[in-house]
Amino acid sequence: MIKKTLKHYTSIMSKLFNGILSSSDSQSSGIVDVNFIDDEKDLQSLVKDLKKEKEIAFDIEGNSLYSYHSRICLIQVSTRNKNFIIDVLKMRDISPLKEVFFNPGVLKVLHGSVYDIRMLYHCVGIQITNLFDTEISARFLGEKKTSLATMVEKHFNVKLKKQYQKSNWAIRPLPLEMLEYAVNDTKYLLSLKDRLKEKLVELNRLGWVIEECEALACSVSQPQEEKKKIIKGAGKIPEKKIKAVEAIAEIREKIAREKDIPAFKVLDKDTILKIAATEDLDLSKLRKITAKYKIVDTYLIEMLEKIKRSRCAKQENRRTFHRHKKTVNPEFPRRVELLQQWRNSKAEKLGIQSYLVLSHSQIVSLADSNIETIHDIENNRHLRKWQKIEFGREILSLFQK
Repeated sequence: MIKKTLKHYTSIMSKLFNGILSSSDSQSSGIVDVNFIDDEKDLQSLVKDLKKEKEIAFDIEGNSLYSYHSRICLIQVSTRNKNFIIDVLKMRDISPLKEVFFNPGVLKVLHGSVYDIRMLYHCVGIQITNLFDTEISARFLGEKKTSLATMVEKHFNVKLKKQYQKSNWAIRPLPLEMLEYAVNDTKYLLSLKDRLKEKLVELNRLGWVIEECEALACSVSQPQEEKKKIIKGAGKIPEKKIKAVEAIAEIREKIAREKDIPAFKVLDKDTILKIAATEDLDLSKLRKITAKYKIVDTYLIEMLEKIKRSRCAKQENRRTFHRHKKTVNPEFPRRVELLQQWRNSKAEKLGIQSYLVLSHSQIVSLADSNIETIHDIENNRHLRKWQKIEFGREILSLFQK
């Protein structure tokens, strides 16, 4: 492996590991260097080496809080004794990483992997196989706080600095402190995986986590329904104002897309809700409400027209849990209640969150299904295999009451 030490990284080693290597953990004590990858030649060499590994940890840093069109800025990779930082912005093509990330023979360990696997798939076309998510593992072990910082402190007695979590990773050069943050996101993951996996085996829940991780990894390539942008807090305003909120959100998305900035920096949710709730809205009132958001000035007339049209549009009924979909099954409401009660009781016994036992959509699917035998549950496409094995007969008994 060719080691690339960029000019502004020259002092990173002493700063990065000072006071950290005292941990008794084998991975921490075994780290001997950090490799910086910023060209295609070195990336090819890294891929060649990583393909020989049985497991790697990795993480992604992007600029989604600073741009509408999100980009991958850094990829951090850790093995048992090395760390790598890949400067994605310095390279035209990182697709060679597909040979590692799509290789089922290499276990990929991440923590809270939803953002990472989606960014890789949608930005680069890389799909992950053989995923192990340590955050999902922590949840199935009943951990209430599952952030990486919490887990590292609990298992390795190391406090991670998290002040760079919302930083702009597209800036160059990156400060040493940000690089330290980036490396710490992966350097503990393999050892953390070992500890969590051991506990999962003890509780006979390893299979649950593996299946959940497989489903998550596959979900990125499945076609998704296009959903309307939902503004948090909109549920508290009158029904007749909902269309106005949707109209404003639509304009906000348009501006964000054109200016390549995050939508929340165009208009915040409180401003949107205030606009929607304002009676007798005119251009003067609209301009006053949006005064601190100069970027929307040239769109105010268009926004006002959309709001006016939205207030004339026919309002749709909001969905509730029991009106998730039209159903002819008269037992639907009763089954939903039974399943919810059973789920909450089961979750308490297992010491995990109730949604891990059965999700909202799974409850709806079961309640609206014709279930008479265990085979009907086994054929339910919304349930995981582990749920069918662990809970199938208990669920069946609920339907036989």
